[in-house]
Amino acid sequence: MDTKLMKTREELYRFLSRVYLREIDQDFFDQMKGFTFPKDCCETELGAGYQLLKEYLETCGSDAVIDLAVDYAKVFLSAGISQGSSAFPYESVYTSPERIVMQDAWDQVCSVYASNGIVKGKVNSDILEDHIALELEFMGFLCSEAQKDPGNISWLKKQQDFLEQHLLNWVPEFCQQIDQFADTLFYKAIAKITHGYLKLEKSILSSGFETLESDTDNSLQCYVSWEKMNTILDELKKEYRVYAPKRFEKRGFKKDTDLIRYGEISRVEEIVHDVQSDFSPKEVFYPITQAMIYFKDNNCEESSIDDTKGMIIFARPCDINAIKRLDNIFMQNGDNTDIYYKRLRDKVKLFMLECREGWDDCFCVSMGSNETDNYSVAARFKENGLLLAVKDETFKKYFAKETASDFIPEFVQSNTKSVVLPKIENREQLKAACDLDFWKQYDEQCIGCGGCNTVCGTCSCFDTVDVIYSETSSSSDGERRRVWSPCMLDTFTLTAGGHRSRQTPGENMRFKTLHKIYDYNLRFNENEHMCVGCGRCDKRCFKDISFFDAINQLSKELEVVKTEKDTMRGE
Repeated sequence: MDTKLMKTREELYRFLSRVYLREIDQDFFDQMKGFTFPKDCCETELGAGYQLLKEYLETCGSDAVIDLAVDYAKVFLSAGISQGSSAFPYESVYTSPERIVMQDAWDQVCSVYASNGIVKGKVNSDILEDHIALELEFMGFLCSEAQKDPGNISWLKKQQDFLEQHLLNWVPEFCQQIDQFADTLFYKAIAKITHGYLKLEKSILSSGFETLESDTDNSLQCYVSWEKMNTILDELKKEYRVYAPKRFEKRGFKKDTDLIRYGEISRVEEIVHDVQSDFSPKEVFYPITQAMIYFKDNNCEESSIDDTKGMIIFARPCDINAIKRLDNIFMQNGDNTDIYYKRLRDKVKLFMLECREGWDDCFCVSMGSNETDNYSVAARFKENGLLLAVKDETFKKYFAKETASDFIPEFVQSNTKSVVLPKIENREQLKAACDLDFWKQYDEQCIGCGGCNTVCGTCSCFDTVDVIYSETSSSSDGERRRVWSPCMLDTFTLTAGGHRSRQTPGENMRFKTLHKIYDYNLRFNENEHMCVGCGRCDKRCFKDISFFDAINQLSKELEVVKTEKDTMRGE
């Protein structure tokens, strides 16, 4: 999308945000009187709003600022009027059954802000996060960030998601109420401008995706023989360590079976591309144990990375999507980025292993993780070579002289298994999901080994432990490490006083399941869940517990409870 258009969009969002934030003062009013309004507008309501605002500014009297202050207090603060005769500027009021503030929409908006590093400032401490002014200001922020990286489609995606999942869910009704209760033409005009602009934005963002995707479809397609690919790998290894699913003989979970795990490779023949790996690629850049701080001579020193090489990881679409989930958790989860994760993650370039059929335990299509465009190179393995689509300019020089092809990667479109995700729309339904008796079955089935967590591509929990190098000397030299910590272990919630907040395998299973298919989505407010449907946890479980079955059973039993409660209300 053109940066000039992005700047114009940012300015209009910030203008509207200021209008709704507080009363119009004299300085802001004088600025508006100098505005030049567009003569032609492709959105009818927006154009009508501009015309109405222009007429008001040209004809208003000397007491306009006072009149606007009175109208603002009446319309948005319900000052001096009966209940129900105001346009309350909070999303929760319009989207919650109770029509009160601080409901689910507020929680979701707080999570969106936090995931983008936004903290509400002291200046706006008297209003809640789902106030119309702050939501519009956030859209202005996203437009500003998009201008810094105009080729990055993710900023447009964030704008589109927030527009459709929040603003368009409630602002149309909000604007209707402004028009109904406002006395001044100014706020009636602002209501038309706001609603019309958001409708126009929906169209702009949709077309922006199409334009950007077509502009960026300039990958280099080629065929490379095994022999030539090994030569290219030798060149790549001068700057990168190359990781891929690799076979470790007689190291499998069961007797006389092999283990497929990520490891560093030197030859393309080492890549296991026809069998799903037992472990995910996360351990390459999020190692099982990782030094954070060193203690020496009563001083602390932060650990560092001495290896200057980057990392190339061959991964399937579901695993690439899993990495995106980890990125959100470690780098978009509040005010601070996890530096220990980021310093390794920044080294990674992803080479996608094409996956057109999936495996018996996969349900990636149900989870929406079967496709991705987040890769530098895509690869399809052939009998004597590879078909490649090279998107990243960094790698095109390595393949520029290879035989041209028309390769376009394909993705699995259906799985043997499919899941029905539960619809949890409010706190009452969440509590009902937590209280279901079916969780108790796992008290008997699950042995709490944590194997499902270790093979999962999105499990991210860890413990920190202090290690003293010598227990026999007086030296306190050592290090602080973080170590993967599976939530299915019975000690996961153990505190220093001996208390455990979740004391049974069933409670742990409930926590894990809801985290994978509800909490993450609520936190990051994206059209995705933490679980990517790879099915590794089902394969790994010694007790044959199926996470796939757990999701479907949860959905089924929750719907029964919801139906029963609806029937009781009707009676």
